[in-house]
Amino acid sequence: MTRPHCFVLQHDSPISFYPDKNQLMIDGEEIHLEPLQARLLSYFIENRGKVLSPQQIADGVWQRTQVSDNLVRQVISLLRSQLQDKTRPYRIIQTIPKQGYLFDIEVTEPSIKHSPIPEESTPLTRTAKPKNKHMVLAVAAILTVGLIVAWAVQNGDTIDDTTVITAQQSDVVPVYIHDITLDSTSNFEMAESVYNYLFYGLNSAKNLSGYHYSQLSQQSKQSLANHGVELKSWIKKVDSNYVLSVLVQNNHQPNQSQKVEKTFNQDNFFDAIGDVILEIKAIIAPMSPDYEVASHRVTSISNYDDWKVISEGISLFYQGKGGPAFSDIAQQLNAIQQQGRDSYLVSALLSYSESLAYLREHKQEDREQALHSAKQAFELNPRCDIANLTLGLALLINQHPNQAFPYLFYAAESTPSPISFYLLSVADKLADNPKGSQYNYQRYTEMKKEHNGQLFDLIESSQKANLFQTAE
Repeated sequence: MTRPHCFVLQHDSPISFYPDKNQLMIDGEEIHLEPLQARLLSYFIENRGKVLSPQQIADGVWQRTQVSDNLVRQVISLLRSQLQDKTRPYRIIQTIPKQGYLFDIEVTEPSIKHSPIPEESTPLTRTAKPKNKHMVLAVAAILTVGLIVAWAVQNGDTIDDTTVITAQQSDVVPVYIHDITLDSTSNFEMAESVYNYLFYGLNSAKNLSGYHYSQLSQQSKQSLANHGVELKSWIKKVDSNYVLSVLVQNNHQPNQSQKVEKTFNQDNFFDAIGDVILEIKAIIAPMSPDYEVASHRVTSISNYDDWKVISEGISLFYQGKGGPAFSDIAQQLNAIQQQGRDSYLVSALLSYSESLAYLREHKQEDREQALHSAKQAFELNPRCDIANLTLGLALLINQHPNQAFPYLFYAAESTPSPISFYLLSVADKLADNPKGSQYNYQRYTEMKKEHNGQLFDLIESSQKANLFQTAE
Protein backbone atom coordinates (compact mmCIF):
# COMPACT_ATOMS: atom_id res chain seq x y z
CA MET A 1 0.00 0.00 0.00
CA THR A 2 1.39 3.39 -1.05
CA ARG A 3 1.38 5.94 1.73
CA PRO A 4 -0.74 9.04 1.01
CA HIS A 5 0.95 12.40 0.86
CA CYS A 6 -0.88 13.63 3.94
CA PHE A 7 -3.18 12.47 6.74
CA VAL A 8 -5.42 14.93 8.57
CA LEU A 9 -6.28 14.03 12.15
CA GLN A 10 -9.64 15.58 13.02
CA HIS A 11 -8.99 16.98 16.49
CA ASP A 12 -9.94 20.34 18.10
CA SER A 13 -7.56 21.88 15.60
CA PRO A 14 -6.98 19.64 12.56
CA ILE A 15 -3.51 18.10 12.57
CA SER A 16 -1.83 17.49 9.21
CA PHE A 17 0.69 14.64 9.23
CA TYR A 18 3.20 14.24 6.38
CA PRO A 19 4.74 10.76 6.80
CA ASP A 20 7.33 11.20 4.07
CA LYS A 21 8.64 14.36 5.73
CA ASN A 22 8.26 13.34 9.41
CA GLN A 23 6.26 16.55 9.88
CA LEU A 24 3.12 17.76 11.63
CA MET A 25 1.28 21.00 10.87
CA ILE A 26 -0.86 22.35 13.74
CA ASP A 27 -2.44 25.83 13.49
CA GLY A 28 0.10 26.79 10.85
CA GLU A 29 3.05 25.67 12.98
CA GLU A 30 5.46 23.10 11.58
CA ILE A 31 6.46 20.46 14.12
CA HIS A 32 9.22 17.98 13.38
CA LEU A 33 8.85 14.33 14.38
CA GLU A 34 11.74 11.98 14.89
CA PRO A 35 11.63 9.00 12.47
CA LEU A 36 10.59 6.70 15.33
CA GLN A 37 7.70 9.00 16.29
CA ALA A 38 6.56 9.21 12.68
CA ARG A 39 6.60 5.41 12.38
CA LEU A 40 4.62 5.15 15.61
CA LEU A 41 1.96 7.61 14.42
CA SER A 42 1.73 5.84 11.06
CA TYR A 43 1.28 2.54 12.91
CA PHE A 44 -1.56 3.98 15.00
CA ILE A 45 -3.26 5.32 11.86
CA GLU A 46 -2.95 1.95 10.13
CA ASN A 47 -4.51 0.30 13.20
CA ARG A 48 -7.12 2.96 13.95
CA GLY A 49 -9.88 1.69 16.22
CA LYS A 50 -7.84 -1.23 17.58
CA VAL A 51 -6.58 -1.57 21.15
CA LEU A 52 -2.85 -2.27 20.81
CA SER A 53 -0.71 -3.80 23.55
CA PRO A 54 2.81 -2.47 24.21
CA GLN A 55 4.20 -5.70 22.76
CA GLN A 56 2.19 -5.30 19.55
CA ILE A 57 3.47 -1.74 19.22
CA ALA A 58 7.05 -2.89 19.84
CA ASP A 59 6.70 -5.59 17.17
CA GLY A 60 5.08 -3.24 14.66
CA VAL A 61 7.17 -0.10 15.16
CA TRP A 62 10.56 -1.33 16.37
CA GLN A 63 10.14 -4.67 14.58
CA ARG A 64 11.97 -6.42 17.37
CA THR A 65 10.91 -8.06 20.62
CA GLN A 66 13.58 -6.78 23.05
CA VAL A 67 11.75 -3.50 23.66
CA SER A 68 10.51 -2.83 27.18
CA ASP A 69 7.01 -1.58 27.99
CA ASN A 70 8.65 1.41 29.68
CA LEU A 71 10.31 2.47 26.43
CA VAL A 72 7.04 2.14 24.52
CA ARG A 73 5.34 4.34 27.13
CA GLN A 74 8.10 6.94 26.86
CA VAL A 75 7.87 7.27 23.09
CA ILE A 76 4.06 7.42 23.22
CA SER A 77 4.33 10.16 25.85
CA LEU A 78 6.66 12.16 23.60
CA LEU A 79 4.35 11.70 20.60
CA ARG A 80 1.38 12.89 22.67
CA SER A 81 3.37 15.99 23.52
CA GLN A 82 4.08 16.70 19.85
CA LEU A 83 0.37 16.20 19.06
CA GLN A 84 -0.44 18.65 21.88
CA ASP A 85 -2.45 15.96 23.67
CA LYS A 86 -0.87 16.57 27.07
CA THR A 87 -3.65 16.38 29.66
CA ARG A 88 -5.52 13.39 31.04
CA PRO A 89 -7.73 11.82 29.88
CA TYR A 90 -5.78 11.68 26.63
CA ARG A 91 -8.00 12.09 23.58
CA ILE A 92 -5.82 11.24 20.59
CA ILE A 93 -3.86 8.25 21.92
CA GLN A 94 -6.04 6.87 24.68
CA THR A 95 -4.72 4.64 27.47
CA ILE A 96 -6.86 1.54 28.00
CA PRO A 97 -6.01 0.22 31.50
CA LYS A 98 -4.39 -3.23 31.54
CA GLN A 99 -4.81 -3.55 27.76
CA GLY A 100 -2.79 -0.95 25.90
CA TYR A 101 -3.50 2.06 23.70
CA LEU A 102 -6.32 3.12 21.39
CA PHE A 103 -6.10 5.59 18.50
CA ASP A 104 -9.69 6.20 17.38
CA ILE A 105 -10.08 9.76 16.10
CA GLU A 106 -11.27 10.46 12.55
CA VAL A 107 -8.51 10.54 9.93
CA THR A 108 -8.92 11.83 6.38
CA GLU A 109 -6.61 11.63 3.39
CA PRO A 110 -7.01 14.82 1.32
CA SER A 111 -5.67 15.05 -2.18
CA ILE A 112 -2.82 17.58 -2.09
CA LYS A 113 -0.80 18.63 -5.12
CA HIS A 114 1.81 20.69 -3.33
CA SER A 115 3.14 20.34 0.17
CA PRO A 116 3.02 23.53 2.28
CA ILE A 117 6.13 22.40 4.06
CA PRO A 118 9.41 23.37 2.36
CA GLU A 119 12.09 20.78 2.05
CA GLU A 120 14.67 22.79 3.98
CA SER A 121 12.44 22.85 7.07
CA THR A 122 13.03 19.16 7.72
CA PRO A 123 16.41 19.08 9.46
CA LEU A 124 16.07 15.52 10.69
CA THR A 125 14.35 13.74 7.82
CA ARG A 126 16.21 10.61 6.82
CA THR A 127 17.54 10.66 3.27
CA ALA A 128 17.25 7.61 1.08
CA LYS A 129 20.68 6.63 -0.11
CA PRO A 130 22.83 3.51 -0.31
CA LYS A 131 24.63 2.21 2.74
CA ASN A 132 27.96 3.93 3.20
CA LYS A 133 30.77 1.40 3.12
CA HIS A 134 33.05 3.94 4.72
CA MET A 135 30.89 4.61 7.76
CA VAL A 136 33.87 4.35 10.07
CA LEU A 137 35.57 7.26 8.31
CA ALA A 138 32.40 9.34 8.44
CA VAL A 139 31.96 8.75 12.14
CA ALA A 140 35.60 9.54 12.77
CA ALA A 141 35.10 12.80 10.92
CA ILE A 142 32.26 14.03 13.11
CA LEU A 143 34.09 12.98 16.24
CA THR A 144 37.19 14.77 15.02
CA VAL A 145 35.18 17.94 14.49
CA GLY A 146 33.97 17.62 18.07
CA LEU A 147 37.52 17.09 19.27
CA ILE A 148 38.75 20.19 17.43
CA VAL A 149 35.99 22.31 18.97
CA ALA A 150 36.73 20.97 22.44
CA TRP A 151 40.50 21.35 21.93
CA ALA A 152 40.06 24.98 20.88
CA VAL A 153 38.08 25.74 24.01
CA GLN A 154 40.55 23.82 26.16
CA ASN A 155 43.38 25.97 24.87
CA GLY A 156 41.78 29.29 25.68
CA ASP A 157 39.86 30.16 22.52
CA THR A 158 36.71 31.95 23.63
CA ILE A 159 33.29 32.06 22.04
CA ASP A 160 30.76 34.84 22.41
CA ASP A 161 27.69 33.22 23.92
CA THR A 162 25.37 36.19 23.45
CA THR A 163 23.83 34.73 20.32
CA VAL A 164 23.95 31.24 21.76
CA ILE A 165 21.73 32.10 24.70
CA THR A 166 19.06 33.69 22.52
CA ALA A 167 19.22 31.25 19.61
CA GLN A 168 17.22 28.06 19.23
CA GLN A 169 17.38 27.45 22.97
CA SER A 170 14.78 30.15 23.71
CA ASP A 171 12.67 27.49 25.41
CA VAL A 172 15.59 26.44 27.65
CA VAL A 173 16.77 28.97 30.23
CA PRO A 174 20.53 28.84 30.93
CA VAL A 175 21.32 29.04 34.66
CA TYR A 176 24.89 29.89 35.65
CA ILE A 177 25.80 28.63 39.11
CA HIS A 178 28.56 30.51 40.94
CA ASP A 179 30.79 28.80 43.47
CA ILE A 180 29.24 29.06 46.92
CA THR A 181 30.79 31.74 49.14
CA LEU A 182 31.91 30.26 52.47
CA ASP A 183 31.68 31.81 55.92
CA SER A 184 34.47 29.42 56.96
CA THR A 185 36.71 26.99 55.08
CA SER A 186 35.41 24.25 57.38
CA ASN A 187 32.11 24.50 55.47
CA PHE A 188 33.70 23.59 52.12
CA GLU A 189 32.56 19.95 52.08
CA MET A 190 28.92 20.85 52.78
CA ALA A 191 29.06 23.68 50.25
CA GLU A 192 30.31 21.26 47.60
CA SER A 193 27.44 18.84 48.31
CA VAL A 194 24.92 21.67 48.11
CA TYR A 195 26.44 22.98 44.87
CA ASN A 196 26.31 19.55 43.23
CA TYR A 197 22.70 19.10 44.34
CA LEU A 198 21.76 22.47 42.82
CA PHE A 199 23.56 21.52 39.60
CA TYR A 200 21.82 18.14 39.36
CA GLY A 201 18.39 19.47 40.29
CA LEU A 202 18.48 22.28 37.75
CA ASN A 203 19.77 19.98 35.01
CA SER A 204 16.85 17.64 35.75
CA ALA A 205 14.37 20.29 34.60
CA LYS A 206 13.00 20.28 31.07
CA ASN A 207 13.24 24.04 30.57
CA LEU A 208 16.45 24.78 32.51
CA SER A 209 20.09 23.95 31.89
CA GLY A 210 22.70 24.51 34.59
CA TYR A 211 26.32 25.54 33.99
CA HIS A 212 29.38 26.03 36.19
CA TYR A 213 30.01 29.79 36.14
CA SER A 214 33.65 29.25 37.13
CA GLN A 215 34.25 27.25 33.94
CA LEU A 216 32.94 29.84 31.48
CA SER A 217 35.43 31.74 29.34
CA GLN A 218 35.97 35.40 30.25
CA GLN A 219 34.24 36.53 27.08
CA SER A 220 31.27 34.29 27.86
CA LYS A 221 31.03 35.77 31.35
CA GLN A 222 30.99 39.28 29.91
CA SER A 223 28.16 38.33 27.55
CA LEU A 224 25.92 37.48 30.52
CA ALA A 225 25.35 41.13 31.41
CA ASN A 226 21.87 41.08 29.87
CA HIS A 227 21.19 37.38 29.41
CA GLY A 228 20.52 34.25 31.43
CA VAL A 229 20.05 33.69 35.15
CA GLU A 230 22.86 33.59 37.69
CA LEU A 231 22.76 31.85 41.07
CA LYS A 232 24.94 33.45 43.74
CA SER A 233 24.99 31.56 47.03
CA TRP A 234 26.38 31.90 50.54
CA ILE A 235 26.55 29.30 53.29
CA LYS A 236 27.40 29.63 56.96
CA LYS A 237 27.14 27.40 60.00
CA VAL A 238 25.03 28.50 62.95
CA ASP A 239 25.32 26.12 65.92
CA SER A 240 24.50 22.65 64.53
CA ASN A 241 22.70 23.98 61.44
CA TYR A 242 23.68 25.54 58.13
CA VAL A 243 22.08 28.61 56.59
CA LEU A 244 22.02 28.73 52.78
CA SER A 245 21.16 31.95 50.95
CA VAL A 246 20.71 31.93 47.17
CA LEU A 247 20.26 35.04 45.05
CA VAL A 248 18.41 34.21 41.83
CA GLN A 249 19.68 37.03 39.62
CA ASN A 250 17.68 37.45 36.42
CA ASN A 251 19.92 39.48 34.10
CA HIS A 252 17.26 39.90 31.42
CA GLN A 253 14.52 41.02 33.84
CA PRO A 254 16.23 42.34 37.00
CA ASN A 255 12.91 43.09 38.71
CA GLN A 256 12.29 39.32 38.85
CA SER A 257 15.45 38.62 40.87
CA GLN A 258 14.67 37.02 44.22
CA LYS A 259 16.44 35.57 47.23
CA VAL A 260 15.88 32.07 48.65
CA GLU A 261 17.02 31.17 52.17
CA LYS A 262 17.00 27.83 53.95
CA THR A 263 18.18 26.54 57.33
CA PHE A 264 19.10 22.85 57.30
CA ASN A 265 21.39 20.19 58.72
CA GLN A 266 22.89 16.94 57.52
CA ASP A 267 19.84 14.94 58.64
CA ASN A 268 17.32 16.85 56.51
CA PHE A 269 19.78 17.73 53.72
CA PHE A 270 17.91 16.04 50.84
CA ASP A 271 14.47 17.45 51.65
CA ALA A 272 15.75 20.94 52.48
CA ILE A 273 17.99 21.46 49.44
CA GLY A 274 15.39 19.76 47.24
CA ASP A 275 12.90 22.39 48.36
CA VAL A 276 15.41 25.16 47.60
CA ILE A 277 15.68 23.80 44.06
CA LEU A 278 11.89 23.75 43.80
CA GLU A 279 11.73 27.41 44.84
CA ILE A 280 14.45 28.37 42.36
CA LYS A 281 12.65 26.57 39.55
CA ALA A 282 9.37 28.27 40.44
CA ILE A 283 11.10 31.68 40.27
CA ILE A 284 12.86 31.07 36.95
CA ALA A 285 10.24 28.97 35.15
CA PRO A 286 6.93 28.05 36.80
CA MET A 287 6.22 24.34 36.91
CA SER A 288 4.16 22.53 34.30
CA PRO A 289 0.94 20.64 35.18
CA ASP A 290 2.71 17.27 35.06
CA TYR A 291 5.47 18.36 37.45
CA GLU A 292 6.40 15.82 40.12
CA VAL A 293 8.39 16.09 43.36
CA ALA A 294 10.87 13.56 41.98
CA SER A 295 11.83 16.16 39.39
CA HIS A 296 13.64 18.24 41.99
CA ARG A 297 14.34 16.00 44.96
CA VAL A 298 16.71 13.04 45.28
CA THR A 299 14.46 10.30 46.65
CA SER A 300 16.61 7.22 46.07
CA ILE A 301 19.50 8.19 48.38
CA SER A 302 19.32 8.63 52.14
CA ASN A 303 23.02 8.35 53.04
CA TYR A 304 24.68 11.77 52.98
CA ASP A 305 28.18 10.30 52.58
CA ASP A 306 26.96 8.35 49.53
CA TRP A 307 25.59 11.56 48.07
CA LYS A 308 28.97 13.28 48.29
CA VAL A 309 30.36 10.60 45.97
CA ILE A 310 27.34 10.31 43.68
CA SER A 311 26.92 14.07 43.26
CA GLU A 312 30.56 14.49 42.24
CA GLY A 313 30.05 11.72 39.67
CA ILE A 314 26.95 13.48 38.35
CA SER A 315 28.87 16.74 37.94
CA LEU A 316 31.63 14.99 35.99
CA PHE A 317 29.08 13.07 33.90
CA TYR A 318 27.23 16.16 32.68
CA GLN A 319 30.59 17.59 31.59
CA GLY A 320 31.50 14.37 29.80
CA LYS A 321 34.63 13.97 31.89
CA GLY A 322 36.58 10.83 32.69
CA GLY A 323 40.22 10.34 33.57
CA PRO A 324 41.66 9.90 37.07
CA ALA A 325 38.94 12.00 38.71
CA PHE A 326 36.16 9.72 37.53
CA SER A 327 38.21 6.56 38.12
CA ASP A 328 38.41 7.49 41.79
CA ILE A 329 34.65 8.13 41.90
CA ALA A 330 34.00 4.79 40.17
CA GLN A 331 35.93 2.92 42.87
CA GLN A 332 33.81 4.57 45.55
CA LEU A 333 30.60 3.84 43.61
CA ASN A 334 31.59 0.18 43.41
CA ALA A 335 32.07 0.15 47.17
CA ILE A 336 28.61 1.67 47.71
CA GLN A 337 27.07 -0.94 45.44
CA GLN A 338 28.89 -3.84 47.10
CA GLN A 339 27.71 -2.63 50.50
CA GLY A 340 24.09 -2.99 49.38
CA ARG A 341 23.23 0.69 48.84
CA ASP A 342 22.73 0.54 45.09
CA SER A 343 20.45 2.99 43.27
CA TYR A 344 19.69 3.96 39.69
CA LEU A 345 22.23 6.78 39.91
CA VAL A 346 24.97 4.44 41.15
CA SER A 347 24.28 1.93 38.37
CA ALA A 348 24.04 4.64 35.71
CA LEU A 349 27.31 6.29 36.71
CA LEU A 350 29.06 2.92 36.85
CA SER A 351 27.79 2.23 33.33
CA TYR A 352 29.26 5.54 32.19
CA SER A 353 32.59 4.62 33.78
CA GLU A 354 32.54 1.22 32.05
CA SER A 355 31.70 2.82 28.69
CA LEU A 356 34.68 5.16 29.04
CA ALA A 357 36.86 2.20 30.04
CA TYR A 358 35.83 0.38 26.87
CA LEU A 359 36.57 3.43 24.73
CA ARG A 360 40.04 3.63 26.30
CA GLU A 361 41.04 -0.03 26.52
CA HIS A 362 38.78 -1.83 24.00
CA LYS A 363 37.93 -4.70 26.37
CA GLN A 364 34.79 -6.63 25.47
CA GLU A 365 33.89 -7.20 29.13
CA ASP A 366 33.74 -3.43 29.74
CA ARG A 367 31.31 -3.01 26.86
CA GLU A 368 29.08 -5.82 28.12
CA GLN A 369 29.18 -4.60 31.72
CA ALA A 370 28.34 -1.04 30.61
CA LEU A 371 25.16 -2.31 28.96
CA HIS A 372 24.26 -4.50 31.95
CA SER A 373 24.65 -1.63 34.43
CA ALA A 374 22.76 0.79 32.20
CA LYS A 375 19.82 -1.60 31.81
CA GLN A 376 19.75 -2.05 35.57
CA ALA A 377 19.64 1.73 36.11
CA PHE A 378 16.89 2.17 33.53
CA GLU A 379 14.71 -0.52 35.05
CA LEU A 380 15.06 1.15 38.46
CA ASN A 381 14.05 4.56 37.10
CA PRO A 382 13.07 4.75 33.40
CA ARG A 383 12.34 8.49 33.69
CA CYS A 384 15.81 9.51 34.88
CA ASP A 385 17.70 11.37 32.17
CA ILE A 386 21.07 10.01 33.34
CA ALA A 387 19.72 6.44 33.20
CA ASN A 388 18.48 7.04 29.65
CA LEU A 389 21.71 8.71 28.53
CA THR A 390 23.99 6.01 29.92
CA LEU A 391 21.81 3.30 28.36
CA GLY A 392 21.95 5.13 25.04
CA LEU A 393 25.74 5.43 25.26
CA ALA A 394 26.10 1.75 26.17
CA LEU A 395 23.95 0.76 23.19
CA LEU A 396 26.07 2.96 20.92
CA ILE A 397 29.33 1.31 21.94
CA ASN A 398 27.59 -2.06 21.49
CA GLN A 399 26.80 -0.96 17.91
CA HIS A 400 23.02 -0.59 18.29
CA PRO A 401 22.38 3.04 17.25
CA ASN A 402 18.73 2.46 16.33
CA GLN A 403 18.04 1.00 19.77
CA ALA A 404 19.96 3.84 21.42
CA PHE A 405 18.04 6.63 19.71
CA PRO A 406 14.74 6.52 21.69
CA TYR A 407 16.54 6.65 25.05
CA LEU A 408 18.76 9.54 23.96
CA PHE A 409 15.84 11.37 22.41
CA TYR A 410 13.77 11.00 25.59
CA ALA A 411 16.62 12.44 27.65
CA ALA A 412 17.13 15.36 25.26
CA GLU A 413 13.42 16.17 25.24
CA SER A 414 12.83 15.79 28.98
CA THR A 415 16.06 17.41 30.23
CA PRO A 416 18.05 19.08 27.41
CA SER A 417 21.81 19.00 27.96
CA PRO A 418 24.95 19.15 25.82
CA ILE A 419 25.73 15.46 26.37
CA SER A 420 22.26 14.36 25.20
CA PHE A 421 22.49 16.28 21.92
CA TYR A 422 26.07 15.16 21.31
CA LEU A 423 25.17 11.48 21.72
CA LEU A 424 22.09 11.98 19.53
CA SER A 425 24.34 13.36 16.80
CA VAL A 426 26.49 10.22 17.02
CA ALA A 427 23.43 7.94 16.95
CA ASP A 428 22.03 9.73 13.88
CA LYS A 429 25.38 9.53 12.11
CA LEU A 430 25.62 5.80 12.71
CA ALA A 431 22.02 5.32 11.58
CA ASP A 432 22.80 7.05 8.26
CA ASN A 433 20.83 10.20 9.07
CA PRO A 434 23.30 13.01 8.27
CA LYS A 435 20.74 15.81 8.54
CA GLY A 436 19.74 14.63 11.99
CA SER A 437 23.36 14.32 13.00
CA GLN A 438 24.13 17.85 11.83
CA TYR A 439 21.07 19.28 13.58
CA ASN A 440 21.82 17.60 16.93
CA TYR A 441 25.50 18.53 16.74
CA GLN A 442 24.44 22.13 16.22
CA ARG A 443 22.21 21.92 19.31
CA TYR A 444 25.16 20.50 21.23
CA THR A 445 27.46 23.34 20.25
CA GLU A 446 24.76 25.91 21.10
CA MET A 447 24.33 24.51 24.61
CA LYS A 448 28.05 23.97 25.27
CA LYS A 449 29.19 27.09 27.09
CA GLU A 450 31.79 26.00 29.62
CA HIS A 451 35.39 27.12 29.20
CA ASN A 452 37.14 23.76 29.47
CA GLY A 453 34.88 21.94 27.04
CA GLN A 454 32.02 19.70 28.15
CA LEU A 455 32.35 16.18 26.78
CA PHE A 456 36.04 16.73 26.00
CA ASP A 457 37.18 13.46 27.57
CA LEU A 458 34.36 11.52 25.92
CA ILE A 459 34.99 13.04 22.50
CA GLU A 460 38.73 12.50 22.80
CA SER A 461 38.50 8.86 23.89
CA SER A 462 35.89 7.92 21.29
CA GLN A 463 37.80 9.69 18.51
CA LYS A 464 41.05 7.97 19.41
CA ALA A 465 39.46 4.55 19.76
CA ASN A 466 37.27 4.96 16.63
CA LEU A 467 34.85 2.50 18.21
CA PHE A 468 31.52 4.04 17.25
CA GLN A 469 30.99 1.97 14.13
CA THR A 470 28.55 -0.45 12.57
CA ALA A 471 29.17 -3.65 10.71
CA GLU A 472 29.14 -3.35 6.94
